[in-house]
Amino acid sequence: MNAVPKFPPRRPLLVSLLSLVCWCGCLGALAVSAFGLMSFAAPDYWVADNMSFFLRQFLAAGLAGCLAGAVGLLLRHRFAMLYRTLWFCAFLAFLGLAGLTAARTMANTVDTAAQQEGRRPVKVISINIEHLFLGDAVLQAFLERENPDVVVMQEVLWGLQKLRWERLGLPAGGAGKNGFPAHLKIGELGGLVVYSRFPVLKEDSRVIQGELPSGSTVYYDADRELLALTLDTGAKPLHLVAIHPDSPRSESRWKNKRRYFDEVDRLVRSLQTENSGNILAIGDWNSAPWSARFQQTLEENGLSTAYPGGFPQTTRFFFHYRLHWILGAPVDQFAVSGGVQVTDVSLGPHIGSDHLPLIVELALEDVQQPAADPDPQSPADPETGESVD
Repeated sequence: MNAVPKFPPRRPLLVSLLSLVCWCGCLGALAVSAFGLMSFAAPDYWVADNMSFFLRQFLAAGLAGCLAGAVGLLLRHRFAMLYRTLWFCAFLAFLGLAGLTAARTMANTVDTAAQQEGRRPVKVISINIEHLFLGDAVLQAFLERENPDVVVMQEVLWGLQKLRWERLGLPAGGAGKNGFPAHLKIGELGGLVVYSRFPVLKEDSRVIQGELPSGSTVYYDADRELLALTLDTGAKPLHLVAIHPDSPRSESRWKNKRRYFDEVDRLVRSLQTENSGNILAIGDWNSAPWSARFQQTLEENGLSTAYPGGFPQTTRFFFHYRLHWILGAPVDQFAVSGGVQVTDVSLGPHIGSDHLPLIVELALEDVQQPAADPDPQSPADPETGESVD
């Protein structure tokens, strides 16, 4: 008589579902960690470089997957060795991504500190207003409350702004009123606008030609502008560079952004060669702080940055402000030369744009006036020691 084969007892359904969740957690953690590592392994490729925008989300998903996978280590699996190997690989990939992200976050970063003696404070606010009208009550109330020395705006569409002001019968731009500093400068394409409390000593507006992809509408302009201003702050001159490259939503636009960064490097190097003042490059960089190209600009030009609360936070959000921690990216940045002290970095509230205001407080060295020496050619009075003619 043939013996009846014995099969292992079937696991309860809940245990099987939990096992499936654990397998998916391991696979998911490995996948998202691999996506994040692409931005470090292949930064010169469009898709890989763009993964740097989502490193926070990848890290959160990777951590959740590894924790779910760790629960699975307590369960029995038909392929137990395969499961343990998969979880171990996912955990190693997650640790690698976390370590590289932390290292790049700290690279070229300075800590904020109390203002040093003998320096002058300067408060700068950068906002991508996403075509918000400059006469908007919420925007003006925010600027009045913050009382900045300099305001740098992107995506202004100055031509349409001017028409709106004219329809209201008011001077275009509202400089000197409602929280806007008195000195107004506009980029050549009208996308970048700077308001300054300090007089402008020098202006340099450049247009970087971009590649126009096929099928583009008239609303898209592949050309982008750089606006550099030298400001008389009463301390050493501040060389302000307003930044806004193309958003890398396609490979051609990613290449446009890279060309823009090349021009930023040339401009900063020329400022360092020709002048002895301080440099502040600020705006919507359309780059995460973990982008290799962003860090390259800081490294090669001796610039440094800092983050609100000490770590990169969402400045550009998608769909709705309440989801900004989940669906958003830190793309509004600033960089300063070595002589500039960063005393505080913070984010403003939601003002109606899809970007949050970036508030940077700096301290600049005062101009030191050398003491007047007596004329060595004039004889000195033997009693007083003063020079006489």
